[in-house]
Amino acid sequence: MSQELSDRLRILVDALPLKTGMRVLEIGCGPGAAAREVARRIEEGQVLAIDRSAAAVRQAQAGGDVGGKLSVRQASAETFELEDGEAPFDLAFAFRVGALDGRHPKAGEAARARIRAALKPGGRLFIDGGDPLREIDLGD
Repeated sequence: MSQELSDRLRILVDALPLKTGMRVLEIGCGPGAAAREVARRIEEGQVLAIDRSAAAVRQAQAGGDVGGKLSVRQASAETFELEDGEAPFDLAFAFRVGALDGRHPKAGEAARARIRAALKPGGRLFIDGGDPLREIDLGD
């Protein structure tokens, strides 16, 4: 079941500074359309898509794994942790995630700390709401 990328999501994904071979984390993946598109673009890279909703995770998993480059896990931004032995990420992104766009400031503090811990040194976090993206300073 392939999902077509909306014009809005295409603009946001186009703006991400993706490179071949990256490890990318999507926070709040919903049905997984953006994560699948990112997985297609990074060639031999890897994408982990997370969402707090079990229903969203099931929907994202049903969309396919794009040649083994996409995995999906149920977790919230503010509780996410790397699993034992899991490599950190080069880049993270979140579109319409209240913990990162200012709608839920307390959750945002926890989420930023968890994301910082999951990124490589120099890793970057992007959210929507800029022109078209905004980079979040994680203070590392």
